[in-house]
Amino acid sequence: MFIFKKEQQTYDFGGVKIGGHPGQNPTVLIGGLFFKGQPIVKDTKEGTFDKSLALDWIDIAMDMVEKTGHPFIIQAFGRTPAAMENHLAWLSENFSGPIMFESTNADARVRAIEYSHETGLQERMIYNSINLSMKDDEKQVLKDSGLNMAVVLGWSPRATSLQDRMKTVGDMLETARDLAMEKVLIDPATMPVGAGYGLELRTMIAIKSELGLPTCLAPHNAPSAWRFIKQPGLDDESTHMATVVASTVAAQLFATDSIMYGSMIRTKEVFAAVALISNAIAAAVAEAINVLGIERPLFIPPTFE
Repeated sequence: MFIFKKEQQTYDFGGVKIGGHPGQNPTVLIGGLFFKGQPIVKDTKEGTFDKSLALDWIDIAMDMVEKTGHPFIIQAFGRTPAAMENHLAWLSENFSGPIMFESTNADARVRAIEYSHETGLQERMIYNSINLSMKDDEKQVLKDSGLNMAVVLGWSPRATSLQDRMKTVGDMLETARDLAMEKVLIDPATMPVGAGYGLELRTMIAIKSELGLPTCLAPHNAPSAWRFIKQPGLDDESTHMATVVASTVAAQLFATDSIMYGSMIRTKEVFAAVALISNAIAAAVAEAINVLGIERPLFIPPTFE
């Protein structure tokens, strides 16, 4: 189990603590809503969806939070500005926790920033993400908004080594500070299998060792385009779920503080797997700090013995 000499920062993201030494705080799970292909989605352009089913998914997540002690954040996607506003407006009334918003559309992200400012939701909103492709106008809107929580994406197409990836992380951290981001989650980016998957796990240890900042990963990206599970006989939900769960707990074991697990349709399976590994981490860290003579509070997960 990893024991870092570097002091580890913990930040409060809308009531959810993220960061710290391995085992100190529970791994935070981030489930996705409103992504194309989810059964709740009706129209991605307008942002219409099955509200009843979405509420069921949120209820399941909150039940798993209560059972496992692992906090939960919703990752909200919006294809257009209208869709983003509809999603955030509904979530703000039906979910009391932090919301991480993202889009492939810059106008949708800008609308999310503006909406958060207009409605006073800045303390619950996490911008995803500060990265190399951000344009100056979006940066200015973010800087002027009052939002101060963001994911910092440490990735570039040329960052194919640990040294390059850490250099990118450092550059994006500087940008985040320039944009008045006080609380950050460092995401060294999970690439698909065969396209660099694995380097982010090595980078995760470097981030914790050298920077001591809270981290996040989206490990479900690793098997998303894996040809192995596209073969006849393997291209089914149970096999796909197994790869998502495996990549999630791998990230957890490599000291990742918060994990985006993709669609909330996977909530029960992911929470159960992470809760199991948390028991292993708790026992291993407790033994390690005892041997090393370190006094440190630890998250003790329920065992249900």
